[in-house]
Amino acid sequence: MEQALREFGLSDNEINVYLTLLKAGVSTANRIAELTGIKRSTTYDTLRLLVAKGIVSTHSKEAKNYFECAPPRKLLEQLKYKEEKLQAILPALENLQGTIPTRSAVAFFEGKKGVLAILNDVLDTGKPFLFYGSRKCALYALQHYPENFIQKRAEMGIKLKAVLAEEDRLDPAYDAPKIKSKSDIKYLVALDGAEANVFIYGTKVAFMSSGEDLSGLIIESSSILKQQKRIFEVLWKQAKP
Repeated sequence: MEQALREFGLSDNEINVYLTLLKAGVSTANRIAELTGIKRSTTYDTLRLLVAKGIVSTHSKEAKNYFECAPPRKLLEQLKYKEEKLQAILPALENLQGTIPTRSAVAFFEGKKGVLAILNDVLDTGKPFLFYGSRKCALYALQHYPENFIQKRAEMGIKLKAVLAEEDRLDPAYDAPKIKSKSDIKYLVALDGAEANVFIYGTKVAFMSSGEDLSGLIIESSSILKQQKRIFEVLWKQAKP
């Protein structure tokens, strides 16, 4: 019973005072304080809160304030009233959702470990992603990790849509059935020798260098994400299967 009253929105003091008053009938704050063991001032304040919530009434007689519980069914009426009030403002609340733009965030990474952290972040998202760049250059810079990345991606069931450099066309990495089934690949000669690769995933865009000085950026920005998706679609239309 107490738990149900908590879910209704009553505090422990309010529950104690309410149940005591319900059993005692019309009472003064002093009487309820004696029965509950709660300080009189706290009891009086609690009773006033219950009056404000509409489940206790009060009246004066011979210069004394008396309190009485409304019929318990009043609790259901209060819940129905609250639900009606919420239903009335629900459309306005839904219109407010997501109206404050997400603040942009940028993380910078250096060295091989930093670049590997970017690749791991792509996997940790666990969602399909877009990519454009040169796998050949990435292999040169990161040795075998790009191959491990592809294997892990396939094992996790993450789909890839990519525009690779034309020089990557003969790369056997995507021939494995499990990897091939999770990959939609096209090729573009303009990306040959590209020393920067781009991952578009979740709410983020990652730029990763493949040159001698390895570095990368992860940017979480709705405008940059939107722009990079548009760039990818332009490259996808130009690329060849």
